[in-house]
Amino acid sequence: MLRKVVLYFSLLSLFLNPITTGQDLKSNTTVYSLSNEMQVILVEKHANPMIACMIYVNAGSKYETDFNNGVTHFLEHLLFDGTKTKTRIDINEGIKSKGGYINAFTSKELTCYMVLMPKEFIESGLDVQSDMLFNSIFPDTELAKERKIVIEEIKMNEDNVDYQVEKFFAAQAYKKTPYARPVLGYENIISTISKEEIIDYYHTYYEPNNMVCLVIGDFQTEAMMDLLEKYYGGIPAKPLPKLAEIHFTSPAGQEVKYKEVQAENTYINLGFNGPKFDDPDYYPFDVLAQILNSGETSPLTKVLTEGSDPLATDVSAYLETQKEFTTLNIDVITNSSDKADRILKSAVNVLMSLGEKPPKKEELDRVLVSSKTHRYYQEEKLLFYGMMIASTMVTCGWDFLETYIDELEKVTPKKVQAVASEYFSDPKYIATVVKPKKGNPSGEKNPTSSIYKKQVLPNGLTVIVKSNPDSKVLGINILGKNRSAMEPDGKTGIADFTNRMLLKGTKSRSAEQIAKDLANIGAEITLVDIPWIPYDDVYTTHSFTFIKFQTIDEFTDKGLELLSDLVINSNFPEEEIGKTQKEMMSLLGRGKGSTSQTCRNLFYSTLFKDHPYGKPIMGDARSIGAITRDDLIEFHKRFYSPNNVIITVCTNMPADQMMDKIKNAFGKLPRVDFPEPQISAPSPLSSPLKATKEMEKEQIYIYLGQPMPGINSLDAPALALMNSILSSRLGLNLREVKGLAYSVGSSISFEKDFGWFIASIGTRPQNYQEALDGILGEMKKIKEEEVTPDELEKAKNGIWGSMLFYRLSRINQAYYMGVDEFRGAGYDYDDKYIESLRKVTIDQVKEVAEKYLDTDNYVLAVVGKT
Repeated sequence: MLRKVVLYFSLLSLFLNPITTGQDLKSNTTVYSLSNEMQVILVEKHANPMIACMIYVNAGSKYETDFNNGVTHFLEHLLFDGTKTKTRIDINEGIKSKGGYINAFTSKELTCYMVLMPKEFIESGLDVQSDMLFNSIFPDTELAKERKIVIEEIKMNEDNVDYQVEKFFAAQAYKKTPYARPVLGYENIISTISKEEIIDYYHTYYEPNNMVCLVIGDFQTEAMMDLLEKYYGGIPAKPLPKLAEIHFTSPAGQEVKYKEVQAENTYINLGFNGPKFDDPDYYPFDVLAQILNSGETSPLTKVLTEGSDPLATDVSAYLETQKEFTTLNIDVITNSSDKADRILKSAVNVLMSLGEKPPKKEELDRVLVSSKTHRYYQEEKLLFYGMMIASTMVTCGWDFLETYIDELEKVTPKKVQAVASEYFSDPKYIATVVKPKKGNPSGEKNPTSSIYKKQVLPNGLTVIVKSNPDSKVLGINILGKNRSAMEPDGKTGIADFTNRMLLKGTKSRSAEQIAKDLANIGAEITLVDIPWIPYDDVYTTHSFTFIKFQTIDEFTDKGLELLSDLVINSNFPEEEIGKTQKEMMSLLGRGKGSTSQTCRNLFYSTLFKDHPYGKPIMGDARSIGAITRDDLIEFHKRFYSPNNVIITVCTNMPADQMMDKIKNAFGKLPRVDFPEPQISAPSPLSSPLKATKEMEKEQIYIYLGQPMPGINSLDAPALALMNSILSSRLGLNLREVKGLAYSVGSSISFEKDFGWFIASIGTRPQNYQEALDGILGEMKKIKEEEVTPDELEKAKNGIWGSMLFYRLSRINQAYYMGVDEFRGAGYDYDDKYIESLRKVTIDQVKEVAEKYLDTDNYVLAVVGKT
């Protein structure tokens, strides 16, 4: 049931609140239909007092024509703009004012409207949701605005190479079917489609007998049935148009289509025919797909990423399951278009080999465990669960979802071998190769350009090498993933403790000998920074640790031997543990007296309540005092297990040669398998959250902020520029003009799946209200008024200059390569990011400010004489 989920949203990015439950999906579920034939699925889950209602409309791009392509997604935007009794503000603020959340998305098969409410206000949520669905009025002013927004969304996606790759593959693999159409449509259609055509589409498909309702959360079934009848049952059913029969033509041979775009890498996508979801062979075929997508254990990944010059840098496989067909799709990224033919041949050979012998029983067990656990994880997040099952439920039905795990359990190794033999003994496929335009061939650099190599070693260690002859410095960064999330309960700060102990002794070196060996090769190693020193806390984060090591290339072998010894063989001498504890206690004491640091910790603990990021990074006196040698040894073993580490290297040595040296030094790093921590986004804010702490200080400190999207959001570049402009304005108006503070500004942080914004100021207690009002006033201003061209240009240059400054040294280049890889942006993110920044317009800055900055709902931390 693996799918590549591509959804298009019209409102704020989704910040999900994890809701724990141990109930099985089948229990407490009621399936029935209202009198108007709307199908209803009710799933009681009482672990948390929230309820999510998802309405799935059988209206997606597959229901469109070549002349109105994109109308479904456009209509989704418009349904938030007003009904006969509610304005756009009434809809959005009405939900937010009651602690709720409302959103929607569009895919090829459906449009989903979702609302999440505290159970006390679910009726209000249903009222708004049903009114939007059946009583929208499409005001002309809102129509013009949304038309512009959707066109900009199309333009943004067209600038994204992944979107271009996906769009080209769909056009070839699903040719002459509605699935070939892009969900967003085309600018010329969106700019010209009339209001009458949109309304006609609305009245054609937005009928209750064309919808499925899923309600999941803390409710009683009978009471919920009454509410759904009240808000949905009174809408009469109407005849629905018959969908034209869709004829999918399976690949008859091995066909490859090529396209050139502005890109650095080459993207290869293959589609193979598979059994439809109602065929008994679907489940062993699904297991086969999951084995192919199993990362480092995947036979496909092993073949395509092995060796010093691997064919591919990224490999994935998934099933595209529709009513009319199923395809196994394989996506591959390579650094050279010259490797495309070999990749296609290798992929085919791997698939053919799958029919030669059955997979091992443990491989099937891993698939089953993974399917079960991912399902449990999804069920905990009510809205996320509804999103992830949307296409499968609409396509295959609720019964399919309920019996899916049971059917997987029936799959045997021989059945998997049998379907592999049937479908891949003579593989036929349609493939697309999207490669860089001529004149900018991938992998062909000028003599002073950098060459990158990425490889995942057999022990799970990710290694990335950047080779450039312009410096003799060797810079290596070792990133430990998920710092705070990996720390055991009651042991907050143990990651920091562990890093500080790495120089205290190994199995063969004393602390003194380590110092001598470092000096002998002129090496520098940085394991922590000091957050209390201004400008020295830019590397400290909840999400990872770092080991920054630098020497010169002539000492590469000695340096790698020493560094690997520190990472692999640290023995945590008992006598050094006490010294390190005292050192940390002293630092904690200094931080405890700082209003700014105390306020920062208070802000994070409030925004990230019951979340790893809400814990103090260095821990506190109690947690540090409780850490023992056994604790350190056990944590070190897990945290620096190779599957939890990314090593990035900057060198003048040839990349292949350096990769071999890293393999020799770290290839035997012992692996410990454990579930990767699931780090959720902070909960969306529906009201202000204020936290205060009294301190007898001359200054009062304010931290004000809120959640933001992640680094891969299309809005991230515009948000970064918006923040830069806002921070400059805060400095100018609150410091220079009003003289309220020495230190004032704002920042935005991006993780893989979420981010957050902070505005902060330190001022005298009597200036508290003026300072707070000043921050909120500047936030409102940037939402309501366009920034100037000069401000935008300065912001672009400022971020560019800052990036250059912090990446001057090779060790920092290695550091940021690892950080960007860990955050999911890719080790070469910097170049792409600068290009994205340059393309941001004034309108986009205002749009993201309006979209994300909330001057009504935010976290406010205040420390000092309150």
